[in-house]
Amino acid sequence: MSTEPIEGPERTESPSDGARGSHSTLARVRLGAFYLLVLIALAMTVAFLRELLPLIVLGWTPAVGAELGIHRLHVMGIAGVVGVILLGVFAQAYRPTTRVAAMWGALVTMTVATAGTLAYGVGRPEEVVPFFVVIGLVTLVHPAGRDLLKGGSSYSPALLALVAVAAVPLLAFVADQFALTPNASDPHAVDGHYVMMAALAVAPLAYGTFAALGFAGWRLAAWFAALGPLYHGLMSVAFPVQASSVGTMWGVAAVAWAVAFVLVAEYSRTATVGTTFRREVARAS
Repeated sequence: MSTEPIEGPERTESPSDGARGSHSTLARVRLGAFYLLVLIALAMTVAFLRELLPLIVLGWTPAVGAELGIHRLHVMGIAGVVGVILLGVFAQAYRPTTRVAAMWGALVTMTVATAGTLAYGVGRPEEVVPFFVVIGLVTLVHPAGRDLLKGGSSYSPALLALVAVAAVPLLAFVADQFALTPNASDPHAVDGHYVMMAALAVAPLAYGTFAALGFAGWRLAAWFAALGPLYHGLMSVAFPVQASSVGTMWGVAAVAWAVAFVLVAEYSRTATVGTTFRREVARAS
């Protein structure tokens, strides 16, 4: 009897093995580029926005408010919309494939801010454009890949209705802010304040639409959608005579909408499929 070890049949490489290996390598490179870009966005935030973002809170204090003067609501609003955009981006650092809706919300809002800045030649394009480029690249190399375009298996008619209700006054506000921007004698216009306030009004529509359509991570996006109206509403109530304030009545309405959107989102999370709060997406057979 032979004492030589019995060897299994020699493995021949399948034609698809190389493709799988190549795909795996590409996925790793893509993932590495994605997280590198998120880190770049974080570094840019620290470099350019370390004085702006604290004003979301500090702007409410009398001392800082007096320093900001007539620009108080605008500067706080700009800090608010930048914060909402960055939340959508930095949320991707953890389980990004489950947070697609927030990615879209951030990209759409940033696109509006960048388009307005460049179209009217106002504000700080040297800061706005680099952020737009980085956020655009983050979206391009996102680990979800083609699933970025894929909605969920269900959507919320109730949330869509709330987005539609908000769209009328918000788009009217956006149009008004853009109409004020060409005035070269208005310091608010030259500094790009109206453009950024328009972006603040777009944020709830951007985040809210993708949340209502059930994109991955829609619940988180629903909370982000509420932040802009909540903040702008509170500022309008507190500073009713400042530029871009919508006044007390509309400010209260904005806060009420924000609260309602979150409540409906949370309820629709556990609602029975087939109701106004949650319906299954019809799939083509």
